[in-house]
Amino acid sequence: MQLDRTDAKILRALQEDARRSFRELARRVGVSVPTVSAHVANLERLGVLSGYHATIDPEKLHQVRLFLILKCRSREAERVGQVLAKLPEVRWTIRTIESRLIAEAVLRSSKAVNPFLERVGSLDGVVSFTHHVAAKRFKEAPRAILSGPLSTTVACFECGQAIEGEPIKLRLEGRIHYVCCPSCEQLYKERYFRIKAAAQAG
Repeated sequence: MQLDRTDAKILRALQEDARRSFRELARRVGVSVPTVSAHVANLERLGVLSGYHATIDPEKLHQVRLFLILKCRSREAERVGQVLAKLPEVRWTIRTIESRLIAEAVLRSSKAVNPFLERVGSLDGVVSFTHHVAAKRFKEAPRAILSGPLSTTVACFECGQAIEGEPIKLRLEGRIHYVCCPSCEQLYKERYFRIKAAAQAG
């Protein structure tokens, strides 16, 4: 699904400074405050906007940044990645198309490195791994590149399947809902108004 120009401008502004108020965003983008509010809410529901974070340098706090590359048993990378992601020291982790896992962990001190590596190595499904301790940061930019046309994958709000092409957009009580086909549109409307009626009756 293509994101519109207002979405793209809001994302750029928030990526530059997530502390901007809706009023500041409205001035910068050239739309009203309610329009900004509606677009931000929609981007959050789509998962495009997944959070608002302060950037804190762990090295300034004398903490250790550790980078891991894990090789897993065949077909177990997904499960191992989910287990790895639950470790509190792990700050982010991804699975590559070769089913390798790459992760960054932050540890309070160098004394915590070996015990942490022992825990990683003992995870069921891990065949082998390498690790690298960060010595110096040269660059840390926001991960998303927000130039040119932007698009996102949307899951149907009714059946949950990924929508190919442009979704059907339902505007219900000021919010946009996305469905993949007329059949899901009908089912979603029926369910939406049935839940609403039950809430009002209760």
